[in-house]
Amino acid sequence: MVFLTSGSANSKLSRILPLEGGFNFRDLGGYESTCGKTVKWGKVFRSDEMGQLTPADLDYLNNIPILTVVDFRSKDEIEAAPDKVPASVVNTYELTINPGNHSSIGDISKLSEANGEEFMKEINRAMVSNPEIIDIYKAFFAILQDEKQTSLIFHCTAGKDRTGLGAALFLVSLGVDENIIFEDYLLSNQQLENKYKSITDRLPQLKSLFEVRPQYLRAAFDRIKEDHGSVDNFLRDVLDVDPEVMKRLYLE
Repeated sequence: MVFLTSGSANSKLSRILPLEGGFNFRDLGGYESTCGKTVKWGKVFRSDEMGQLTPADLDYLNNIPILTVVDFRSKDEIEAAPDKVPASVVNTYELTINPGNHSSIGDISKLSEANGEEFMKEINRAMVSNPEIIDIYKAFFAILQDEKQTSLIFHCTAGKDRTGLGAALFLVSLGVDENIIFEDYLLSNQQLENKYKSITDRLPQLKSLFEVRPQYLRAAFDRIKEDHGSVDNFLRDVLDVDPEVMKRLYLE
């Protein structure tokens, strides 16, 4: 992986952390808000699982320093691959998001591309309509609005769906343009290509499960708008997000 400390604020290379044991570790800083300010670097990071981090990776994160880790995985996922966290971490949260699982779609090897895509759209709709999951994202934003908790990493297993939605909502709360939000969302495909290549090379019809696609996040946003009028309304009225607090903490 490549890491640059300078260059375009929206450079894809500048936000990828140089970690040997992670595929999808990214800084959410550098994106421009519609108010003319920019998301601060080094405050909020999104990632995939943290169980394969090397000692050098942990030293890198310790030097940031990372104070908080939010884990969206289920207990089974956590037990199978426990996080390795840097010494700097003082707060860890297990906020399980479980919108659906692959067992619900039968023999995964026989899944069609179209059915897999629809399954992923349904998962994204569930993440913004299931009351238990909504409560998890509400708790996540409560952590984000506590300035003593950052710098912060939030993650799941791939860092693309549960984490992808969390990142998108975070950027919406800061007034980042929707086109930029979708660009960040889709960057997971570049980062995860090698992680799941052995599966998708053998069963290419399963790419719909191991990728992010614009229609997945769009399904979530459309459901939010259907239920609440706008994503901003959802953040403010349902997730208790104070946009002024978020902008004070994360924009410069």
